[in-house]
Formats: sequence, C-alpha cells, structure tokens
Amino acid sequence: MSDSTKINFIDDLHLKSNTPNYLASTLEKQAAAGAKPPVHLTQRLVHLQSCTALLQQALKPLLPAEILKDCQVAQADRYRLTVSLSSTTAANHLRYLSASCLEKLRSYDKKFCHLEEFGVIVTPRTTQSDSRQLSSKKTLSENTKRIITQTATTVITHDGLRQALLRLAKED
Repeated sequence: MSDSTKINFIDDLHLKSNTPNYLASTLEKQAAAGAKPPVHLTQRLVHLQSCTALLQQALKPLLPAEILKDCQVAQADRYRLTVSLSSTTAANHLRYLSASCLEKLRSYDKKFCHLEEFGVIVTPRTTQSDSRQLSSKKTLSENTKRIITQTATTVITHDGLRQALLRLAKED
C-alpha cells in the first residue's frame, strides 16, 4: 500500500479538546488532531535541510556569517537550486555573487555537480515579538489627548459621544 492511500486515524477526543483556530490550515488542523504529515513531505523537508547544511558549508568562504545563517534552500533538484533569504539587501548581495556561488557549489559536492541555475528569493520572516507589537495597544500623544479633550468639551453636543471621547483621552 502506498503512502498516499494509507489512512491516518484521527483521535476525535484529542481534536475536541485541542481545536486550532479557524484560520489554521488543513495541515495544522490535522496535526492538532494527531495526524502525521505525509511521508513525502517529511522526506522533502529532510532533503532541503541537508541541502541547506551543504550550501552553508560550501559558501562559507564567499559570504558573511550573517547571510549564511539566514540562507535556506527553498527548492532543490538536479539542475536548479533556489535559496531563500529574509533580507532584500542580503538577497541582492547573493545574486551579485551567484556565478561564484554556482561554481563553488559544483566543485564542493557531487550533489551539486549538475547545477545549471542558482536562484535567490526573498521571504520575510516574522518573529513572535513583531506580531505582539502589532497587536499591542497604542498610546495617544499628549497633543492628541489635548485635541480630543478640547473637541469633546467645546464642539460635541451628544452626551454619550462626549463622555466616550473624554474616556479615550484619559486612558493610558
């Protein structure tokens, strides 16, 4: 029986107690339910990680350590290698050195000896602190608070709106 026809049983009790939010992908929902990812995806991930390790070793003499740490192989086959970086500046630097990188990779390992193309893409990575900053409550400047207070007391005639604006100006 091939891997694509195997059935991964889902533990309903686990799913009912640990449900991911509605924005989760199907794969994340299945993982939360206890299902394992397909074997071919796991093998592909291992292949890309091994290519990344080889790439970082091969390009150590050519690239600064900061760029090497950020390099991830996004796609690899016999004739083409695509590297992902989070910085546009680093990606442009790597594109500038792509011919040298291609030659270095070809001579470094037999896995890369047939490479014809070396691509670079930019994939910005968001960190947890970035997402927390976006959702954090912003404070009003003193000038904005003063303008809201003056508008509420002199212009607004609706009592509910006036009270809401005054509360807004007083919140820190």
